[in-house]
Formats: sequence, structure tokens, C-alpha cells
Amino acid sequence: MNTRQRHFPFGLRMFKTALAVTLSILLVRQFATDSQTVFYAAFGAVIAMETTFSKSLMQGLTQLIGVLAGTVFGYVSVLLFPNITPAWIAGVGVLILLVLSKLLKLSFTASLSCIVFLSACLTPTDNILRDSLFRLRDTSVGVGIALVINALIRPYNNKKRIMTMLIQLRSQMPKELRQIVVEERFPDLTEEVELLRRLDRELHLYHSQRFFHRTNNDEALLFGCKQLAERMVQELEAICGMDSPGDLAMENAALMQELGMDLPEAGISGRKCTRHDTIVMNYHLDKLLAAYRYLGELMET
Repeated sequence: MNTRQRHFPFGLRMFKTALAVTLSILLVRQFATDSQTVFYAAFGAVIAMETTFSKSLMQGLTQLIGVLAGTVFGYVSVLLFPNITPAWIAGVGVLILLVLSKLLKLSFTASLSCIVFLSACLTPTDNILRDSLFRLRDTSVGVGIALVINALIRPYNNKKRIMTMLIQLRSQMPKELRQIVVEERFPDLTEEVELLRRLDRELHLYHSQRFFHRTNNDEALLFGCKQLAERMVQELEAICGMDSPGDLAMENAALMQELGMDLPEAGISGRKCTRHDTIVMNYHLDKLLAAYRYLGELMET
């Protein structure tokens, strides 16, 4: 029998997207029968369903700007050429929309605004203004429903992921310190630096969802832990930047053993190093161990 844990083939975001599309179509069909306007409601729901509510809100606003810009340009082109839109007008309109999107730093609106523009000018209807307003209305419905569902159904919370990364970063310190103070080798800190970068990104995501946090204490605690993690890596980088490691001070040796780090019973002294190397290494080591200990205490809290 296969004892491996089975996982669902879809995640919560997929379920929320499908639900948003379903509700958007059901709602729009109550007051619209045109299949094209129903499509824009479903389209709005799909695009606006992002990982976090903040991203959904930004994506929704970007989408509405794109629909509005494409609608305005399409409406103008139909007014100028009511019978058939020349090919060069379609090309110029797309070019202007792309340039405006870049100048206004709204690159995500570029494709959508061009699609809406081409839809409006190449498939004109009897009442272009009415249809344009309907398109904007239905897109807004899809965006709004996606935002509501994303906010109500288990909002994104990456606190556990942040804690896991902090635990991983802290657990690597004893191994790296042993390489330095026992084996006299400077470790490669690429993994620790990358972990800090990922941690910073996750904390920004957590901050963007702050209106879903029960208290602000959690956020302050997590940012405090991140600062201590940065301090550990900074002090480790300073030690690795030395020409050679110095002798290990008795105070730091005792503290490392107290924190569960394995050291030779005879201690570490008598190396071919200068007194300056010993002073500098133990200074940074003292700061690193203090941050290591305090981070552990905060994470237990």
C-alpha cells in the first residue's frame, strides 16, 4: 500500500478563482444577456484573483484602467470612422496605448487596453457608448467579486513560512561557526544571503496584508526577528572577511556550548594569528551569539 500522503490537485486560490467566476457570471446574467459583457465579468474575476488581497486590489485597479483606456480610444476611433476602421488607425491606436502604458508605468494595462480597443473599433455595435459602459461595468463586477472572495475566504497568511525561514537560517549558524572556529575554514554564505532576500520579500507580503492581522504585535515581532537574522549574517560576513580566524575567547566558547554548539574540550587557542585577529573575531562573534540567543527567545515567544 502506498503510504505517501495524497494532496489535492488544486489549491485554495484555484477554488477561489472558480468561485469568483461562477458568481460573476450568475450576477451579470441577472441584468445582461450579451455574451460579450458576461465574458468581461468572468475575465475580470480571473485576472483580479491574486495571491494576496493587496495584489488583487492592484491588479483590479490596473485592469479597470486598461478597460477604460481601451474603451475611450475605441470609442474615438468609431466616431472618426463609423463604417470601417482603417488598418492604420488600429495600428496607431495600439502604439499610442503601449506608449502611454510605458510612460505612466502601467505596463500591466498594455495588453488589456489594446484588446479592448481592438474589440471596440473592429467589431462596432449600434451603440458604442452604451456597450463601452457595459463593458466597464461588467469588468468591475468581476473585479469586485474577486476582491470580496479573496478577503473573506482564508486571506493569505505567510507567517508560518516566515517562521520556517527564520528557523532554517538560525539552525545554520552552529554549522557555519564550527567551520570557522574549529576547522579554520570560511564558509560560503550564499545560501544565508538568499534566505535573507526571500525573508524580506515574505515580510513585505505580510505587511501588505496587515489589515487581516489580528494584532500589530505579530508584525513587530517578525520584523524584529528579521533584524536579528540580518545581524547574524552581517557579523558572520565580517568574520569571513578576515585574513585568518583568531583564537576563541573563553567567554564566547562557554556561550557557544551553552547554546548547544559542539566545540573541542581542549578549547581553541594557540593559532598562528595576530592579537588583532583574535580581538576582531571575538568582537563580531560576541555580537553574532547575542543575536542568535535573542532570536531564539523571540521565536519562542
